[in-house]
Amino acid sequence: MKIIKTIIVIAILGGVALFGAKLYTQNHSDELSGTIDQLNPLVPEGEVYVKTKKADSINSYGITTYKQQSFDKEGKSKEIIFTADHELQTDRYLKIYNKGAHIETYEEVSEQDIPEKALKQLHK
Repeated sequence: MKIIKTIIVIAILGGVALFGAKLYTQNHSDELSGTIDQLNPLVPEGEVYVKTKKADSINSYGITTYKQQSFDKEGKSKEIIFTADHELQTDRYLKIYNKGAHIETYEEVSEQDIPEKALKQLHK
């Protein structure tokens, strides 16, 4: 009986920890938040859209870092940080596959492929 109670307490504490981690990373875009979101099964996968801009930084290996507002299909914004192995051309549209703050990958898309509400926000 004691083992069952211990297992239940551990499961509850684990669930609370995962839910708390999800709440913590919800409005963050840093590397730690990305790692937590990548591992957290409570964080859903999604897609957001950006219009490319000049890189915020380029390291000695040519890795570029971008920090900007992204928009989901409903037009809701979220700041994201993502990297590329080269400097991206500006004023292009990207569809970014993410899991919370963790960026899985991205692809260039045409303006017609962007949901209307997201596109409206990108044109502001």
